[in-house]
Amino acid sequence: MNEGQTQVYADGAIDAQPGVNTNALYLNNPKPQLLDIIHVLFSQSGKMSDIVPTGQNQSSKVTHGGAMTDQQVMAILVGMGIPQQMAMSGIAKYRESMSDQSDIYTENNNQKNHNKMKFTLTDLYENVVDSINGLKAMDNDNSRVSYSVKESLTILENAIAAFPMKLKNADFSAISEELENSVNPDLKFKIARNLYTKLAQSTWLNPISELREYIMEAYNNAKWQFRISESLERTSMQRGKLMESLNSDLTSLLNESDIKSKFSAIAAKNPWSMDCKAIINEMNAEDTKVASTANGKVVKVLSPVLESENDLTFRLHGKNYIFDGKDITEANVTDPRFFDVSEGINMFSRNENILSLHGENGKSLEYNITEGTLTMGKIDLSNVSIIELKESLLATNFSGYRNQWQNDKICKFFESIDLLAEMDNFTTIQSQSHKDVFVSVIALDEGIYVNKVNPGMGLNEMKKYNTATETVEIVKEFVNFDLSSLLSERLVAESDEKAIEENKRKDLTDSISFLEEKKSEVKAAIKKLGETEELTEALNLIAEELKGKEKELANSYISEKKTKDDYLNDGFVEASIKKPSQGLKKRQEVLVNAEEYASLGDDDLLSIIIPKTGKSIVLPKEDLEVKI
Repeated sequence: MNEGQTQVYADGAIDAQPGVNTNALYLNNPKPQLLDIIHVLFSQSGKMSDIVPTGQNQSSKVTHGGAMTDQQVMAILVGMGIPQQMAMSGIAKYRESMSDQSDIYTENNNQKNHNKMKFTLTDLYENVVDSINGLKAMDNDNSRVSYSVKESLTILENAIAAFPMKLKNADFSAISEELENSVNPDLKFKIARNLYTKLAQSTWLNPISELREYIMEAYNNAKWQFRISESLERTSMQRGKLMESLNSDLTSLLNESDIKSKFSAIAAKNPWSMDCKAIINEMNAEDTKVASTANGKVVKVLSPVLESENDLTFRLHGKNYIFDGKDITEANVTDPRFFDVSEGINMFSRNENILSLHGENGKSLEYNITEGTLTMGKIDLSNVSIIELKESLLATNFSGYRNQWQNDKICKFFESIDLLAEMDNFTTIQSQSHKDVFVSVIALDEGIYVNKVNPGMGLNEMKKYNTATETVEIVKEFVNFDLSSLLSERLVAESDEKAIEENKRKDLTDSISFLEEKKSEVKAAIKKLGETEELTEALNLIAEELKGKEKELANSYISEKKTKDDYLNDGFVEASIKKPSQGLKKRQEVLVNAEEYASLGDDDLLSIIIPKTGKSIVLPKEDLEVKI
């Protein structure tokens, strides 16, 4: 095992690497890019979703449910191909920087709420201006923060120049829509990505941290627009009418809401595009993307949890269960706190991370699960005692005269709120057509437990299945939801051909993303240091490796041969070769997209399909004769 190889186990454990000089300087000098990745992993509470690098390995994704441990971050880093010692030194340096943070700047807890925001050019401009103003206020401090403040100000002020002049001294509420329709829709994505990357080393400055959080939130809400924008950055440098047509189609998607279905159509129209293939692969890898999941959606489940030395007790869909480390069985629970929390969960309604209960005084009691804060309107009740909480409920007449009993249940709920937990190691699917129908999947080493719930049929059963293949079939039959992506590792272990192929594509996509990142780093080094023999050789090696991975990924899709009828049903028409080229004979039958053929000129290039092999080739339109 060499320095680029690490044994990572399913539980996150990592073996020490034999024969590696852990004192090597390059292994103990983590680059800013690595520190930025580590920061994102820790700050996102286990949620793997960042802008750079793209195409992250979905099989190593950790669902939201508490901050990552050093071991979890370590496992993900080495899984990305980062040497073990380098990952260890990066985590250590990150921890050191976090411990120093309090001495540098005290972070303001009153952060902006950007949940479910609509990402606009105007909104981005406002956030950049706010960050500039925040940094200028800090610039009066002559301490050691001033250098970083000035450096960040330069980056932000340079970014301002890229915005349209109309934004200066404008009425934002009035101009936003007008601007969005008049400028290139890719502009805001370019600016956001550029800022996020360049400001990575200044995240300890509060104005910068808030701006990068805003951009990350924008990315989470418009992930595929950002991915398409990244592709446009590469494809826009290439010439030719075929590429120009693709770029135009991709640009038009950036303001679309139903982006996935429309992108799929563009990808089918341009099967030669490696960028389209990569994005399609990512879309297909998403847990909720599979076509057969239309009748089900993944939901989060809350439960009181009792932990002991040997077991764990929880509640799921009205029944109590105990997990002893191997098996799940129904449990007889007597702890009153367990039932107090169960009743409290039923009283409150949930929206994402907020539990809310509407009172008769016109106010709502809101509990933030993630932050652990409790408010009633503008009143902060987070740190009050249970007695003070009840007094507040009575004083404000929250429950009204006839429902005073409710106050006691509320108080008992929050008295034992420490038992409340999100069952993030469960996957629960709710039927879209029948809202009271659920299926929960609990994957253990000894097997997979499936809890099916259908009140109309009097069904609430927990069964154990030995294989992922059987589990996928059971869930698909019950709620028409395909669990294949969630159980991909087990399916691969069971030699499922489809899962093996998808896993291979994920690995190829990850490799391509990694190589693209390294390519950018080498280009940046050449721009900064000048062209050297070593850097040129490195760039050529990366380009060669990248070309091979892209070809391998493309071939994986080509191998899935479609019949001639499949293509004809997808909008293709028959054509024949007029001029022999690229191994094609005169009058040889091929297939061509009818819409693409009709929209292009005779000297334009378009892709054709060879029915016998399923291969795609790009030819001039004038070399084809379409059969009418």
